[in-house]
Amino acid sequence: MTRGSTFLARASLLNTIDLRVLVLALGTFAIGTDAFIIGGILPEIAQDLSVSIGKTGLVVSVFSLSYALGSPIISALSARWRRAIVMIGGLAAFSVANLFSALSPTLACLLVTRVFAALSAGLVAPASYALASTLSSSRNRGKFLAIIAAGFTSAMVLGVPLGVFIGKYVGWRGSLIFVAILGAVAALSMFCAGVPELDPTENTPGLAEQLRILRCPKTIIVLTPFLIWSVANFGLYTFISAILGRQLSATAIPVLLLLFGLGAVAGNFVGGALSDRYGSRSPTIICLVMLIFALAAIEPASSSTIAASVTIVLWAICMAALFTLQQQRAIATNPEQSNLAIALNNSALYLGASVGAAAGGVVISRVSLAVLAPMSAATAALALFALLILPREKARRTERIHQRQCGAVSSVPNLPAERLRDR
Repeated sequence: MTRGSTFLARASLLNTIDLRVLVLALGTFAIGTDAFIIGGILPEIAQDLSVSIGKTGLVVSVFSLSYALGSPIISALSARWRRAIVMIGGLAAFSVANLFSALSPTLACLLVTRVFAALSAGLVAPASYALASTLSSSRNRGKFLAIIAAGFTSAMVLGVPLGVFIGKYVGWRGSLIFVAILGAVAALSMFCAGVPELDPTENTPGLAEQLRILRCPKTIIVLTPFLIWSVANFGLYTFISAILGRQLSATAIPVLLLLFGLGAVAGNFVGGALSDRYGSRSPTIICLVMLIFALAAIEPASSSTIAASVTIVLWAICMAALFTLQQQRAIATNPEQSNLAIALNNSALYLGASVGAAAGGVVISRVSLAVLAPMSAATAALALFALLILPREKARRTERIHQRQCGAVSSVPNLPAERLRDR
């Protein structure tokens, strides 16, 4: 290939991706690092603040629950704000909250700061997905959403290991300062890149009108399977190190977790490509079936490094692909309120993580660690059952009902017909 043709190929590639999408992914990378890093520094926090590991685990629970419950409300309240204020201001608040977390003298202070970190993350993350969907045509929407999701999941590959490494040398406070710096860099990058604004002539509904989406049958139908398979995923992921550590060497576990992160990044793009080509429903069913087999295979595969590696990668790809597909389903179901729809979607994810971790702990304490993987697979099978039996909404036939119950307006011109049929 000549130098000229190489330059043209690179220029064509850049033209297909709005650089602002990469900046948005940097923001979700900071948020993902914050969400996953706490588990790696819990012992250091407990020792420094002179509290038990059990009580220190509240740091994770408080963050997840605050995000799950607060994100839809704060997203609805901020619907009329300028997008620049939401994105740049939200990331700035995120950085400040993490800085205060790093300076917390007691567990109570740390818990309060984690609430503010979760609320600011719950403001920025849904807005990032919603903005990405407006920066692309319907043909590339899945790929753009995959890039944003890859920012979040790549935190497991780069952000968390680096942050935990920093914590080993300068303490857990240094890890949270690292997260604060990531958020500040993302905010500055977004300020330099510019944030597209919504149409000023568009009438943005108020909080009460927006929150009607909570009682929409469509919303319940889309979120219920997602909530269930989030319980399955995170109920097992929380204790995956303990499961693998029973028969594998201690040095193999970090490598397997790294493979999980790499698989999750790949899965984001698999989900985006599948949704762009085939819609969301059929790929969701296929990925969910594969997820069930992967979760069920974790326990027998944990005796072999090679078998565990293959199973871990398959699990991660399916999990991340399902998340990207689910974002598409959420936007397609409520296109006029996509920001709030994604906020609810992310809330279901964090709520599932909280319930899954708590339920996994109960299973381990009352039964055995060996049954956790099969029970997670059974939970994922329940999610598949819910997906198959719940009614599929037909866009045109149920549009009047949807408008009556949700106060929403049809968005057929903004979404291709195959997306509306494939909810």
